[in-house]
Amino acid sequence: LAPHYVLEITRPARMRALDVVVEPREGAADDGRALAGLIKRVIGVSARVEVVGPAVLDRSAGKAQRVRDLR
Repeated sequence: LAPHYVLEITRPARMRALDVVVEPREGAADDGRALAGLIKRVIGVSARVEVVGPAVLDRSAGKAQRVRDLR
């Protein structure tokens, strides 16, 4: 996966949810399952990983906005 990502925090019901939106690395086929497993093992949080197309996420000219709190 590429280093371009956004973390989205939502609250669809009573519990908060973490979504990781990430772009694929050029020429690689990855569905995000390995990243979701790594997040669960390392920090103990279940996360839904969504792999979007290349160059879909915004590129920032200044400080990167990587976390979106949508609660």
